[in-house]
Amino acid sequence: MSNLILEAAIARFRLMQRMRTELAETKRALEERKVIDRAKGLLMRARGISEDEAYALLRRTAMDQGRRVADVAEALVTAAGLLG
Repeated sequence: MSNLILEAAIARFRLMQRMRTELAETKRALEERKVIDRAKGLLMRARGISEDEAYALLRRTAMDQGRRVADVAEALVTAAGLLG
């Protein structure tokens, strides 16, 4: 009986760990999406291009530099903030 209780507690613990991990990943993805959207907005205003063109530019730059789109977007947003 106590073995079943222990197994159930372990299973519950693992489920909660998976849920915490999924939540953290979802929050990170949402934050990255926000930064990418901000970077697209900056590019759209600065270059007078569409949202699709702005995203394509971010993607192309990321691929050329071997970086993630979110990292390129973060660098662009940071640089724009420094430039005022």
